[in-house]
Amino acid sequence: MKKIGGRLLTIIRFLALSALGTLGFAAFVALRHMIETPQPLESILPGEAHLYHWKHGHIFYKVLGATDAPPIVLLHAPGIGASAYEMRKIIGALAQQYRVYALDLLGFGLSDRPQMDYTAETYVTLCHDFLSSVVGQPATLLASGLSCNYAVVVAHRFPELCQRLILISPIELFGGERKQDVLTELAQLPAAGSLFYSLISTRAALRYRMARQHLLSRDTPSSDVDYLYATTHQFGGQHAPMALLAGKLTMDVSQEFEHVPQPTLIIWGAHALNKIRTLMSQYHVSPKAQIVLIQDAGLYVHEEAPAMVIANIREWSDEGTTETA
Repeated sequence: MKKIGGRLLTIIRFLALSALGTLGFAAFVALRHMIETPQPLESILPGEAHLYHWKHGHIFYKVLGATDAPPIVLLHAPGIGASAYEMRKIIGALAQQYRVYALDLLGFGLSDRPQMDYTAETYVTLCHDFLSSVVGQPATLLASGLSCNYAVVVAHRFPELCQRLILISPIELFGGERKQDVLTELAQLPAAGSLFYSLISTRAALRYRMARQHLLSRDTPSSDVDYLYATTHQFGGQHAPMALLAGKLTMDVSQEFEHVPQPTLIIWGAHALNKIRTLMSQYHVSPKAQIVLIQDAGLYVHEEAPAMVIANIREWSDEGTTETA
């Protein structure tokens, strides 16, 4: 009995020390995050820098291209360290044909990051107001990831503002509602959420996430990790990403997508379609939608195969111009 009691005591001590060690490490990471915030941050995108004074805060955006060219608005996907930086490999080529507006969504990049209730409707309203107040004429919306949902809703509700749609890897378009999991519940707890954000915004965590997202890349450029690290280490940087992890930024747009009147180009990386084919078969895709599949690319096809993405956009745009004429 003494041996059993001694072993049990040893196990309890080990577990207690492990728990204290874990808490100590988490506290160290959180403290380091606080010390290293904010990081210097500048947009590397070409073009003129502007601020849109929106009702919830200042929205940073870049403008590039001829003033008389047709407008196109680029909407990056929400995410940890997200910003218009995602569009860096296609903005220059698009500006040869369009007047390009590339904005950082509220809570991301160089835009303001207020503490507020971030929802999907926040970004639908932002997109609508930006088109109305800044662009001032019907535009093409090019969106990535979850932002494709916002673009579809804007196109459906306000067809006078949206001329055409380009959807890059619209994985959430066919994903339906997200299931509640441990991360979702954790993200909704203020104290635990802040600690969790400190952990997932370390350089190691960001590098690991990028490696998983860009499976086809041999390595992750240190400049990309540095930029993500800087964007995650801004005052208020946790608010929008934690709302995303809590499931507050998702929305079911399957009904709207079936009835969007605008010509739509959907661009997929072949490696991103492991589960999407079945989901897509459950929904009716508008006859005005054209789907392009690019081989040897994944979810971030516009970063992995930018030349192919641009070539398909140009071909699709030229076809639309010919049909209109």
